[in-house]
Amino acid sequence: MAGATPVPCREETPFVPVSLKTYVRDQVRRNTERLSRPLRIARGFKEYAARRALAESIAIAGCWDVSALTAEGYLILPDTPDLVPELILASRAKLAQADSLPQSRNKAFFSQLLDAGDRGLDTIFTRFALGDKVLQTSARYLGVAPFLESIELLYSKPIQGPPAQSQQWHKDRTDRRIVKVFVYINDVTPRHGPLSLLPRPESAKVPEFLFHYLTDEQMAKHADLSKMVALTGAAGTTILIDSQTAYHLGSRCQEPRLAYVAYFSSGFGYRDRETQWIVDPDQSRGLSPLQRYALGAQ
Repeated sequence: MAGATPVPCREETPFVPVSLKTYVRDQVRRNTERLSRPLRIARGFKEYAARRALAESIAIAGCWDVSALTAEGYLILPDTPDLVPELILASRAKLAQADSLPQSRNKAFFSQLLDAGDRGLDTIFTRFALGDKVLQTSARYLGVAPFLESIELLYSKPIQGPPAQSQQWHKDRTDRRIVKVFVYINDVTPRHGPLSLLPRPESAKVPEFLFHYLTDEQMAKHADLSKMVALTGAAGTTILIDSQTAYHLGSRCQEPRLAYVAYFSSGFGYRDRETQWIVDPDQSRGLSPLQRYALGAQ
């Protein structure tokens, strides 16, 4: 995998530069958001301190080894987590039952297949994200009991035109550290637009003041793209990535890709929490402390 080059899903066209207005707006927003984190911690210091204490109490034996995640920005799990076979079956059923594949947000190459009913505590999509080892490992890496920002089932599809948005190099600038858990629902080869990244040491060479999305040509001015890692794998391959520290891209596909993604932050990042989870009091009593914090319930 290492040493591969990104596989475009379309014919490359000349890059159209982002306007100066957009660049200035992004820089102002980026720096303003970073200043908001200490304010969020100050406002919710009791919860933040409790989240830190809980993370510090977690035994290493209950976690996957995060040394590679810390050093390189990603970790490919050596074994398939227990709930992955059930997750694959449910994900494939969602795709088979989909009446249509609408565009997700402003990304024409993405369709989000989960709806509100799929986010209930009894669904496999939520149960996987709330699994003990997923939460304990995320807590050890983040240094705090993690907050579950979102769960998604993303169908990536080939489209015409140059790479756009997250098909280009970028980092997710929403917290100091982030954990995203990817599970491939189908076999992913270079033709399926695999999640691809520059390991953390190489990503660190890229200046912070650049645009949010960068072309291959722009990245090559600052980093060695021959060190890119294309994360291919069979269905069930499970990957943890710190999408804040490692520049990455994906969905440059020639064939469709289906992937489940659970996204964790400290809950005290640069922006408001992405999801307000609604937890029934009866259900909450059956949750562990880590699960309650993941859902924002105390």
